[in-house]
Amino acid sequence: MSKAMGVLGGYVAGSAALREMLTQRARPFLFSTSHPPAVAAACIAAIHVLLDQPQLIDRLWTNTRYFKGELKRLGFDTGASETPITPVMMGDSAMAQRFSARLFDEGIFAQSVVYPTVPLDKARIRTIVTAEHSTEQLDLCLAAFGRVGRELGLTAG
Repeated sequence: MSKAMGVLGGYVAGSAALREMLTQRARPFLFSTSHPPAVAAACIAAIHVLLDQPQLIDRLWTNTRYFKGELKRLGFDTGASETPITPVMMGDSAMAQRFSARLFDEGIFAQSVVYPTVPLDKARIRTIVTAEHSTEQLDLCLAAFGRVGRELGLTAG
């Protein structure tokens, strides 16, 4: 729910046997608590929006395909993501942090994800496209990625 619905946490849907096994054995479950009512209400409201406005899903995937394709055209490795959450692979943690800071200077908020969250050589910039992004906004972001990529020697000039 934290990614798709814009709230926090998530859930597992499955058979009674799976749920029972996870209840007894899954460490994250053992040290978690239920969501507050406001989070449950936000999830329900988000589901209603998606059911009432299916064009938002189409727009999300149009934006996602465009953004991923343009990042690749610029010479960036976007990993194997098949979701609107698109990693821009940097490899080196220091480079990912420097890249993220430079993007911020350019007006783009894209967090670096580094060790220990990912393996030492798998640092990345995490981007998320939404249905609400306009093509113009995506193009501004892509232009910043291009400038910073060239500046830091990650893409061809």
